Amino acid sequence: MNSDLTKGIIPISWKRYTVPSELTVIQWITDFTERIKQFQAISKASQTGGPLALKNINVWLGGLLIPEAYITATRQFVAQANSWSLEELSLQVHVTEAGQKVTLDDRSFGVSGLSLHGATCDKNILSVSSTIQSELPLCLLSWIRLEGAQPEGEKVTLPVYLNPSRGQLLFTLNFAVDVPVKGHNFYERGVALTCSKLG
Repeated sequence: MNSDLTKGIIPISWKRYTVPSELTVIQWITDFTERIKQFQAISKASQTGGPLALKNINVWLGGLLIPEAYITATRQFVAQANSWSLEELSLQVHVTEAGQKVTLDDRSFGVSGLSLHGATCDKNILSVSSTIQSELPLCLLSWIRLEGAQPEGEKVTLPVYLNPSRGQLLFTLNFAVDVPVKGHNFYERGVALTCSKLG
């Protein structure tokens, strides 16, 4: 391990979760520190407020060991709380405005740290942009029941990757888009979201 560190290589025993292969030791340590801070906040909330307190924590997806498991757990939570089947639920996203005060309902979960690549988001509507990357404010992920859902306008389905290397797809999200802009414009430009800046 010491020989790896002196060469600036991340020791194999440290690689317990997915990180880009070209990551340096300093980048790994900085990222790991931020992950530990999140784990401490989650642990503290659990100890002081119990399981319900965990529901209201805004989670940095990129800082979880298995982010896709969190998405699955939120779906199961909503399905169980409402006695719905998992197949009845659809994931919706709402990008809040910077500084907006947010109240989570019983089907919504706050997610921070998402980056949008190749587009911008204003008032929860995407536009194709020359901007390479923009940080999104808090996003609300909500599970809604498909039965009785309101018809939606023009949408584009975008991939959410773990990091900018785009090596690990986590899930997809549907976004409203500018009316004159067709979805294929987003796909041609490779518009996507990432949960972590590593890569």
